[in-house]
Formats: sequence, structure tokens, C-alpha cells
Amino acid sequence: VLFLLLAANALPELALQLADRGIGLSPDLRARAYAFGAFQPDLITGRGPRFAAQPLSMFLTYGFLHTGLSHLVINMLGLVWLGRLILSYRTPETFILLYLMSMVGAAEVYSLIGMQGGTMVGASGALFGLFGVYVMDAGLFASSPPQAGRQFFRLALATALLALSDVASQTLLGGSPAAWQAHAGGFMTGAVIALLSPPRFCAMQ
Repeated sequence: VLFLLLAANALPELALQLADRGIGLSPDLRARAYAFGAFQPDLITGRGPRFAAQPLSMFLTYGFLHTGLSHLVINMLGLVWLGRLILSYRTPETFILLYLMSMVGAAEVYSLIGMQGGTMVGASGALFGLFGVYVMDAGLFASSPPQAGRQFFRLALATALLALSDVASQTLLGGSPAAWQAHAGGFMTGAVIALLSPPRFCAMQ
């Protein structure tokens, strides 16, 4: 499963790297890939899509595009680390479903409070979702006796802290703006799904 997801993320960027260098592919391939596959909130609010299904398909395609090799490598390291942890107690089918649902949830939050007129690419929203799954399955937000309200409050607080850390890192380090809305949305999506659908057994307990 991890190999499948690694390939799905790496192959598009490798093709774009070749195109950027004019090796066998059109040099404008990256621009066209972003135009057709990046997440663009404006497509939801009215700007004409390039094909009929784009306002829906972009909720998934954006997560398999990256801005360069460093962006890809950082995300794939996170995928391998979190994937190995979660796959020790959840099935491969469930893992892929969690990954994709977190990706969609991240995009949904970005569409609500993200930057209009911009574009978003990258797997980090899905990875934050996997992180949300992990912390819930590890019992980090567990209360005894279980209290759903307290768990959701802790989730909201953790999500806010993640968003603030994204903003702070962007301010201090500069570089490409981090889509903190997608990170927070992915984390909350994964955590809530894990809370509502816990694993049958957990190797960490």
C-alpha cells in the first residue's frame, strides 16, 4: 500500500521534473498540470473549469502534485513514517480510505477559509489527516471515563495549534506559503474519523 501511494505521488513529479528540463516532454507541462489538477477554490465559486468534472476531481488530484523534489521528498518521508505506524493496526484498505478522506477534508476546509484566487498542491493535508488518526488511535486525547465533548475540544485545540505553528513557521522561515487551512482540515478529518471508527485492535495499547 505504501509503495502504491509513493508511486502515485512520485511519478507525476518525476514527469514534471523531466518537462522542466525539456527532456522528452513539453516545458509547459507543470503549468498545465497545475491548471487541470491543482485545487482552486475559485472553481467552486463560479470561475469556469477546464472540464466538467474538475470542481470535483481536484479534491483528489491536487494531493498527487507537488511544487518540486524537496516538497515531494519531505511529504513522502512523512507518509512512510506515519504509514508504517498506522498499518501496524489498521488494514491496508482502511489506510487508503483514511488517506483519501483526509485529502478531501483538507481541501474542503481550504475551500471554505483558504485564499481565493490561489492554487494548492501537495500531500500534506492527507498526511496531517494520518497524524490525526495516529494521535487518536494512540489515545492521546482519550479521557476516562470517555467524554466525547472533551475529546472534540482537545481536537479543536490541537488543530488550532497546528494552524498557528504553520503560520509561525511561514513567518519565520519564509518560502512558499503553507496551506495551514488544509493542514488543520486534514488533521481534524482524520482525527474525527478515527474517533468515530476506532481500530479493532491497537498495537500501541
